[in-house]
Amino acid sequence: MSHPYLVPALIAGLIQGIVEWLPVSSKTMITLYFTVLGIKVQNAYSLGLIANFGSFFAALYYFRREAALTFLALAHPFASDPYSKLLRFLVIGTLATGVIGIPIYVSVRHTFTLVGGSVAMLAIGVLLLFTGALMRRKEHMMETALAADSGDRQPTTGAAILTGAMQGLAALPGISRSGMTITPLLWMGFTGEEAIRLSFMLDVLALVGAGVVPLVIGQGGQAAVSQFGLGTTILMVAVAAVVSFLAINAVLNVAKRLKTSTVTFGIAAITLVIAGLAVGGL
Repeated sequence: MSHPYLVPALIAGLIQGIVEWLPVSSKTMITLYFTVLGIKVQNAYSLGLIANFGSFFAALYYFRREAALTFLALAHPFASDPYSKLLRFLVIGTLATGVIGIPIYVSVRHTFTLVGGSVAMLAIGVLLLFTGALMRRKEHMMETALAADSGDRQPTTGAAILTGAMQGLAALPGISRSGMTITPLLWMGFTGEEAIRLSFMLDVLALVGAGVVPLVIGQGGQAAVSQFGLGTTILMVAVAAVVSFLAINAVLNVAKRLKTSTVTFGIAAITLVIAGLAVGGL
């Protein structure tokens, strides 16, 4: 007899591997998918974060040159060369992400435990509407950044703190990580290309944190894996890694032309309809 979550694990890995590279929250898509399947919403949320770990290897490979040069900058972390500055940006930004993101994870999981799946989905739908509005603003700013020559800017400590803190807010379900990081970078005057590069470089470390935090903070990750199954959880992460590796180039190219605000608003509408039906059926 096959495991009841074998096919959902494959589908969740596929979702993670593709959606991670779009300005749409992959953890939210997985959370919604698992909740509809009957998995407790707090466990679905934790599994959505754990799935992020699968995309880490693809992100590291995609930025392998930058990652190698940044690693070498550990020998002179306070120098003024571009990769030493990038190293400081990534370290400070990751610390800021942890300071903001870890308490949010604990609070969201506790809240989802209290309110149940239907109310949680209503909250996710509202947050998706916020993300859609943010993405529309980001798309406008990207068009402006492409039309103007912003010059060659180097990431500063202030940029690292602000961008990392905004990335931490993406621990909220419904909030797009890339939308939360690219937007402030554009606002600070970085070109569209540089904002995307810094956002996804910061994502390399964030993917590890997103996958590990549910397993080491409290009992949330263990409870989620216990309901879903250890083998199927590993399968989900493995599929996410393979699909991420195969899809990253193609999906990033599509993402440059995709109006993700429209997609996000559509997902928000579907989520709110499903949540409304669930609440009505109580």
